[in-house]
Amino acid sequence: MNTNVNLFELDSTYAIATYARLPLAIERGSGCEVWDTEGRRYLDFLAGIAVCCLGHAHPRFVSAINRQASTVAHVSNFLLTAPPARLAERLCRLSGMERVFFTSCGGTANETALKIAKKRGKSLGKAEILALEGGFHGRTAGALSVTYNPKYREPFGDLVPGVRFLPRGDVEALRGAFSESTAAITLEPIQGEAGVIPLSTDYLREVRALCDRHGALLILDEIQTGIGRTGTWFNFQQHGFLPDLLTLAKGLGGGMPIGACLARGEAAEVLSLGEHGTTFGGSALMCGVALEVLQTLEDERLIENAIAVGDVLRQRLLGLGDPVVEVRGSGLMLGVRLSRPIAKETVLRALDHGLIVNAPDEFTLRLVPPLIVTQEQAGEAVERLRAALEERQPVRTSPHAEPAKLHDVLAMEDLSADQAAEVLALARSLKSRSKGAPEPVRPVVGRTVALVFEKASLRTRVTFEAAIRDLGGHPVYLTRNDIDMGKREAIKDVASNLSRWCSALVARLFWHRHLLELAHYSDAPVINALTELEHPCQALADMLTIQENFGSEKVKIAYVGDGNNVARSLSKLALQLGYEFAVVGPENFWLDPAPGLLQTASLEEGLAGAKAVYTDVWISMGDEHEQEHRLKVFEAYQVDQRVMSMASSDAIFLHCLPARRGFEVVDEVIDGPQSRVVDQAENRLYAQKALLSKVLGVEA
Repeated sequence: MNTNVNLFELDSTYAIATYARLPLAIERGSGCEVWDTEGRRYLDFLAGIAVCCLGHAHPRFVSAINRQASTVAHVSNFLLTAPPARLAERLCRLSGMERVFFTSCGGTANETALKIAKKRGKSLGKAEILALEGGFHGRTAGALSVTYNPKYREPFGDLVPGVRFLPRGDVEALRGAFSESTAAITLEPIQGEAGVIPLSTDYLREVRALCDRHGALLILDEIQTGIGRTGTWFNFQQHGFLPDLLTLAKGLGGGMPIGACLARGEAAEVLSLGEHGTTFGGSALMCGVALEVLQTLEDERLIENAIAVGDVLRQRLLGLGDPVVEVRGSGLMLGVRLSRPIAKETVLRALDHGLIVNAPDEFTLRLVPPLIVTQEQAGEAVERLRAALEERQPVRTSPHAEPAKLHDVLAMEDLSADQAAEVLALARSLKSRSKGAPEPVRPVVGRTVALVFEKASLRTRVTFEAAIRDLGGHPVYLTRNDIDMGKREAIKDVASNLSRWCSALVARLFWHRHLLELAHYSDAPVINALTELEHPCQALADMLTIQENFGSEKVKIAYVGDGNNVARSLSKLALQLGYEFAVVGPENFWLDPAPGLLQTASLEEGLAGAKAVYTDVWISMGDEHEQEHRLKVFEAYQVDQRVMSMASSDAIFLHCLPARRGFEVVDEVIDGPQSRVVDQAENRLYAQKALLSKVLGVEA
């Protein structure tokens, strides 16, 4: 079993799903490179989001952990050890600050700064905290209160009161916001989460002047910019001012969890005994490692390296041309602005080229490599990024990405990979629940779904009617005799009428162009239950069956025979989700070429390593006039025991039915132990139930 698969299954089963992970699991790292559990190598230009400043497994980092852990790791803050005392001194000397409170992460460092500001403000009658639009300061309650993005704050309702957000970089708005009620302002000199957006020196100095004028504290969040990343120990040193409170984390530990809140002047004297504390902040182990990180940065001149390599990286990124329009940031904290909203898909494409970056928004790529990165590695990363930007093939997907709302599902490309994965996950859940003690279905009041079927059907009609009824809805079955769409009734009229009466239309039509016209004129969502070009519902049921047998393993699927509507939809879904897909049959019956799609006339080539062998009827409805020709050209592609033996020994056999036994498949295969055709048919119910749930917004 694939180790990657096991890890993702464990994670999805037991971890609270708050992270949209990239689709790879890392096993080891060295320097600026990491290897996943399948042995693939990547250049890591994310570095744990600006954390691993010494890269991975740096000898001095590893030695410091071993040395400190073998001496004393943790004794609580009731007792003193040497590392936190020495680290406090070192940080104060480097920064010009006066005192330090150690925490276990950046969020809690910001919590400390806010508590200092709130306590001081209470004594002075200053209740308001200013923060900037685009700012990100953490996800704990206090830090979240000054984090701008509503998607992070709104789910939790009221947080810390008295926070006011200002437009980023607007000096007039800044001046208008300060008053005698202002306790503090908190900001990042470069906003990482907002897309690597720097604040100007003039703006930052104006903030300092306004704080001095109104007796407010300046809290500077250098959790991402600090510890040499932008070309100086701290970014504020490039702008000629000192903050009152400085928060650090990320690179300070080089990969070990540590944060720090540094204070000076009045802010350093606010907290008294017992007013703040943390179990792990200031542990000997974390502080001992942080001391070694700082010393290594100095000894190996890595801050100078951040400037030199950062300049090279910036110029090479700009040299990529379109879609790169701007490179923002400083040192080795760079944001690549794109002309099109393709950043998130580029992150996934970059993985296929062995490069790890991330996208804070749809237009920006963030590059924050280890500070040990060389000019050669920077050049290699740019070339890998170039390949990713030029690529147009399907991408690997993130297990926890948030899908957009569904509407029409006319072809497989109407579902993103994330949406398809969510439909499949819901289908598995619905099926699992049905096998136990079924829960009462919540009625879908007023939901009527029209089944517009020009073609006769057994499985499609029954499974859709059952799915609609199970969801509490009311199916209305309409045949060609009822409508005679396109002849007796104009498609436009059918669509406009049905969408006024029904919540959704499920259409099984002869021609895909009629489906597109139906969807164009319908206000209600339209689901394709089959046309001559696409069969997305069947593809979802097929993938559900494959995943039931092989879990998350991205197995090879071999489709033998006619590259028809089922093959087209399943190939799109498979490639989108990262599966290998081969069409095996006569060249005249292949699909349109697609990146990653293997098409061959050779059974041996197409079936080699395949774990799912699929075939369908050679003569579909509408192809009867080609019967004699098709029977002749497909004769060599009958799936029998010999053909199955060419695939993997644990391969399964699939057929969407109805089957013409003795033609495309022999009885010994379709009725044999490798066959999963009955499971496929059953899974039509659950796949369509899940799809309807997502389209209609039904709680299933």
